Amino acid sequence: MRFQFVPVPVMIGASAIVATRCLEFILLLDAMGLDGLMDFLRASASSWLNSFILLASLIIVLVECRAAYAMMRGRNWGRWAYIGCQAVVVSYMLLASFDGVGPKIFSFDTNTQGQFLYALLMQKLPDILVMLLLFVPPASRRFFLRRKAVLQAAR
Repeated sequence: MRFQFVPVPVMIGASAIVATRCLEFILLLDAMGLDGLMDFLRASASSWLNSFILLASLIIVLVECRAAYAMMRGRNWGRWAYIGCQAVVVSYMLLASFDGVGPKIFSFDTNTQGQFLYALLMQKLPDILVMLLLFVPPASRRFFLRRKAVLQAAR
């Protein structure tokens, strides 16, 4: 099989996924400090539901990084896995921000619906831009369709 060049939008999008996830951990550690991070982990381990949500969030980060690697290899499922992860994250953020629904880990502390939508948009803006890079440019679409056609021809 001959080497296939990865289009620039796909390369930027996949690299941005990994870079933003690593940067989020670094910024979290910087903002909370080591003691604050340990308090956060203790609070997350205080109940089964909080522990499950923390574990699920770490798994989502790993799935997103794996999807980014798959995208660089031309696997179309990587794009859809990334969108699925984003749908799960946004759904949880919506539910967690309502009063009386589950723990408040990863929720927004806002007073009005407009503030919530603004905070959600600002939080997810980089992910929206990555999705646009993966789906809109013709080079990106051709890259994933070409890879799919090569796999079908090999069968």
